[in-house]
Amino acid sequence: MPPGKQSQSNAMLYTVITFVGLFIIATTCAVIFYVKAEDYITQIATNEAVLNKIATSTERNSLSKIVGTARPGKSMIKTMEEFLGEMVGAVTGESGADVPASVKINEANIKINKTVEGLFNDGLISSKENVNLIGLVEQLKAQLDRATAGNRQLDQRYQKLQDDFDAADRESRFKEMQLIDEKNRFQALADEVQAKFDELNRIMDKSTTEQVQFYKDKLEKADARLKERSLELLTTQEELAAAQKDLAEAVAKLESLKKPFAAEVAAYRPDARIVSIDSKNKVVYLDIGNKDHVYRGLTFSVYDRNLPIPEDGKGKAEIEIFKIEENVSAAKINYSSRMNPVTPADIVANLIWDSKTSNRFIVAGNFDIDGNGVIDSDGLDKIVRLVRRWGGRIVDEVTIETDFVVLGTRPSSLPMPTTEQIEIDPTVQQKYEASLESGRRYDKIRSRAQALSVPVINQQKFLHLTGYQSLASKSTPF
Repeated sequence: MPPGKQSQSNAMLYTVITFVGLFIIATTCAVIFYVKAEDYITQIATNEAVLNKIATSTERNSLSKIVGTARPGKSMIKTMEEFLGEMVGAVTGESGADVPASVKINEANIKINKTVEGLFNDGLISSKENVNLIGLVEQLKAQLDRATAGNRQLDQRYQKLQDDFDAADRESRFKEMQLIDEKNRFQALADEVQAKFDELNRIMDKSTTEQVQFYKDKLEKADARLKERSLELLTTQEELAAAQKDLAEAVAKLESLKKPFAAEVAAYRPDARIVSIDSKNKVVYLDIGNKDHVYRGLTFSVYDRNLPIPEDGKGKAEIEIFKIEENVSAAKINYSSRMNPVTPADIVANLIWDSKTSNRFIVAGNFDIDGNGVIDSDGLDKIVRLVRRWGGRIVDEVTIETDFVVLGTRPSSLPMPTTEQIEIDPTVQQKYEASLESGRRYDKIRSRAQALSVPVINQQKFLHLTGYQSLASKSTPF
């Protein structure tokens, strides 16, 4: 082979060898890069799956809306964890550090359910379903305010009664001291008379005429003195009688102070209790029935079980009997307070109805039963029919046997008719005299009730205490 051809052949050989070597190296690198790429893709997919367990892509994009602004130096997850811990702490009072969120929420729910169950069993809430903490706190706060107001009202009543009793006691003690002084004065007078009598006995022992004369003189003086003392004794007896009269009046005054309070207590005495509630159908069940002479249409006002009946008689609800059994009766709820719903063991009352007796009532005045601002022409008759409908008795005069006086507004007197008016309508004079007589009767009943300490009930309190306020403008009392 010529030298030129051999050198060219060797160069081609070297080139092919170099190309093959570079191809092998490139192929090896490509394989290595492909394997690494597959590893990276697998790792990325794994990391994406793990990240999706923590939060989906949509949730990750909405972290600022879900969590808000992350706290300085804290991740969104850490910030959310701290928020959850603070919320659970506000509910349970425990920090719950190093405790999983699911455990925190579960423990908080258990404590909330136990608390709601206890409040329901105690009758402080009407339902244990769908309870929210804010509403529960507001309801308990309202009950606490009512209990506080009731206690304050009882304290005021008690203080007034105590003040009246103390005043009567002081007056009685003063009269007692006066009587003791009178007794001591009478005792001193008796001692003086006894001394004079002893002296006379001593003189009588003397046998001489002078002594007899002396005795006669002394006897005459003693007799004059005794007459004088007798007059003083009569005067003292009159004073004693006057003191005894004052004492009797003081004792009577003390009894009169006690009687109004006892009468008021009778007016606010509960008649029954609520044993259960059907909130869905707005029905309550009472612990009275046929044995207690209950009848359909009888209404009651409902009051808190642990508080006294308010002075104005307004209840938290009004109910009406519609079904009666031997020991239980069912009543529909005509009205109920949203802030203070009816609960088991609440008390009910009707001023007129009594299972054991028939209360005596006297009614006078003008009444606006439907509350439209206009006096009802038959308002007094409606009140009378209500009293008789629920077992009460109507009397004409106020006596010590009268239980309650129901007064409307005082009847106004008609103007005195002129001669011309009488000529036109002869009955106008009779109407004028009748209006005067109605006013005099109203005043007489009111003053007589005050004198005998008979409770006086106005129209509003009467409707509240009978549970008839919500029906007053809707039905006729027959």
